[in-house]
Amino acid sequence: MTTSSAKPKKKHKVWQIILVSVSAFFVVVASSFLIYAAFYYHASDVSSSLKSDDQVTVKQEGNISFIPENPKAGFVFYPGAKVEEKAYAPLCHSLAEKGVYTILIKMPFHLAFFGIHKAQGIPEDHKEITSWYLGGHSLGGAMAASFLGKGNQGYAGLALLGSYSTADLSKSGLKTTTLYGSEDKVLNQTSYANNLKNLPSANIETVIEGGNHSGYAYYGPQKGDGTATISKDEQISFTSTALVTCMGI
Repeated sequence: MTTSSAKPKKKHKVWQIILVSVSAFFVVVASSFLIYAAFYYHASDVSSSLKSDDQVTVKQEGNISFIPENPKAGFVFYPGAKVEEKAYAPLCHSLAEKGVYTILIKMPFHLAFFGIHKAQGIPEDHKEITSWYLGGHSLGGAMAASFLGKGNQGYAGLALLGSYSTADLSKSGLKTTTLYGSEDKVLNQTSYANNLKNLPSANIETVIEGGNHSGYAYYGPQKGDGTATISKDEQISFTSTALVTCMGI
C-alpha cells in the first residue's frame, strides 16, 4: 500500500517541477523582452514639426497626422525599429508641406513587427484622397512591404528608406521607390541587392550621397551607422522630394 501511493505523489511532483520550470522560462523571456523594448531611440528637436502652422495641421491622436490644406496624395509611414515615432515628424511635416496627407504610425513597443497591419483601412477611411502610398524606414519598411505582400490593400505604391522587401511584389503593379544613404552602414547591402528582384522592374532606386541610416529622422546617432557628410535637414529634404516625385505630384 505504501509503495503504490508513493508513485502518484512522485509523478505529481515531477509535473509540478515541469510546470514551474516552464513558467519560469516564460517569465524570463517576457522580462527580457520588456527590458529590451524599454531602451529605444528617443526623438529630439522635433517640437516645431509637431505644431500646426499655416500650411499643415498636425493632429496627435495615437497616430500623428500631418494634414495639408489641399491634399494631393496620402502616405502612411512605419517607423524604424526601436525608434520613437515622433523622430520622423520633420520628414512627415515636409511631405505635408508638399501636399501629402501623411500619417505617422505609432507602433507597439516601437517595433513595426507588432503593428504590421496598422495601415489597414486607412485609404477607405479617407476616400477623398484617391492615391495612397505606404512606406517605412528600416524594419518599418520591411513590414510595410510584407503587409502589401498580402494584397495592395488600397495602396498605389511603396517607399522603402534604408530597407528592402522580402515579400515578392514584382507583379503587384505598385509604384515603388528605394532610397538609402551612401554612408549607411546599418543596411545590409547584400540583402538589399538580393531582394531588389522582389520589387517591380520600374522601381526607382536612389542613393543619397552623404546620407546615412539615421538621417531620415531626429533620433541619432545610431549604433553601427556611418558618419553622414550631409545634415539631417538635407537628407530629409532630399527624401521628401524623392517621395513626391515617385507619387507624381
